[in-house]
Amino acid sequence: MTHTQHTIETEKRKKEVPFVERLHESLVNHRIITDPRVVKCGTYYSWERYTKHRIQCGKIKECPICRERVSEYKRHQMLKKQEECLKDGGNLFLITGTLKHKKTDTLKFLHNKLSTAVRNLKNQKGWRKLQKQSSHPTRTVYECTYSEKNGYHPHVHMLFFADNQIINKTQIRNTLSNYWRNYTAGNLDVKKMDNLNNYVGGKREYPESLEDIFKKQKDEMKEHFTKSELEIELVKSDTDPDYKPEYSVEGILRTLKEMQDNQSYYKER
Repeated sequence: MTHTQHTIETEKRKKEVPFVERLHESLVNHRIITDPRVVKCGTYYSWERYTKHRIQCGKIKECPICRERVSEYKRHQMLKKQEECLKDGGNLFLITGTLKHKKTDTLKFLHNKLSTAVRNLKNQKGWRKLQKQSSHPTRTVYECTYSEKNGYHPHVHMLFFADNQIINKTQIRNTLSNYWRNYTAGNLDVKKMDNLNNYVGGKREYPESLEDIFKKQKDEMKEHFTKSELEIELVKSDTDPDYKPEYSVEGILRTLKEMQDNQSYYKER
């Protein structure tokens, strides 16, 4: 690439509206976002010494602009804790819990059932015994996928920091699985993480620009969609009149609305 071409490409990138702002606009236009402060997020409110200042609503559960704004810091903090654990001779384990569900179950019902199961699990003796082997709080992330065939599939990921290498994944599974199965009739999977992991609460949800998403068109039909994947499909549909989403726009809007009203979230405990 010549210097002139590089300059043109750089200027083009500067002028291009970031993807999260396009997404915010789509979610507002389709009334997925209705909170007045979140609606105004990103708009300019004042000038100071020739610098524009934007509103920041700070509601990261609802606002893609604010969520993306803080995500890099959260990724950095999460990786730092993992690095400290491994450097001190500890181990990392990813615990994933699912629950049995039907297509007709609402997301609100399933999410309440899942969060109650996690709360009960962390109140039982086996979990408290495991926590004595950790000086770092467990990072807990609730997520959800959707498919037309099976409906909503909420699940939970828990990143457990073990201070030593005495604990192994079999011990964790044997300690927790029976309790989890009694609460949810679902499965509890445990994996040992040998390297730093960006997944639990630290992954990047959205591309940087519209150009990026159109370069990565899917070759195969998907069956399960995460919230961020549905949002990307919505922006594609709003931006390109010729684009046919893999899931109907009406279905995307209905599903995103229910996901927005029953937010997944992360916490450390």
